[in-house]
Amino acid sequence: MSDILDLQQQLAALLHPHTEGDTMRVDEVQGFMCAVLSGPDAVNIEEWLPEILGDEALFSDAEKAVALKLITALAEAWQAQLQARELTLLLEDDEDGEPDYQTWANAYLFALDVVDTDWFEAANDEEFEDSFYPMMVVAGIYDEEGIDISPKERKECTSQLAATAEQFYHYWQAVKNKPQTVFRGGEKIGRNDACPCGSGKKYKACCGKA
Repeated sequence: MSDILDLQQQLAALLHPHTEGDTMRVDEVQGFMCAVLSGPDAVNIEEWLPEILGDEALFSDAEKAVALKLITALAEAWQAQLQARELTLLLEDDEDGEPDYQTWANAYLFALDVVDTDWFEAANDEEFEDSFYPMMVVAGIYDEEGIDISPKERKECTSQLAATAEQFYHYWQAVKNKPQTVFRGGEKIGRNDACPCGSGKKYKACCGKA
């Protein structure tokens, strides 16, 4: 854990001077990358570096290289946490000095807007959409729509944020690792037919034994 904290601190120090602009804060990087790492698309961290840095002109080539190295290492650590269902949310404080869960959740949802695959279309599952409820509540999506969320419900959703991210990771892992049905072309060989290997034996007594 100390190694992860050190990497996070190094990345925070690199990004912090520019976070008043379009550069992500380090907590946003974690939220964003957790979504990228979880989904069905292949992960190319270099592809997402411009989204994280914002205005790339603010960073030298050397700083970009360091940022890529740090984010790559952190992505491996965060993915391991998602896999083990032990995600530790990296949170900064909000204006009231409280942990800023909302910014983390918004960064996660932002990733869904920029990845290639539309998660909801690909899943085509009402239960999958319902699973987003805690993330949407914490991100403030329902507040924007004028839907009243009680303080108790909001607190419960906040406590479920890490578990929700872990749930999506394992959902897509199951989809990606689902066994594929193999369809064999050609005519079906009967057990008493001549074996196609040319041995002269019946299929059941030759290659059909397997």
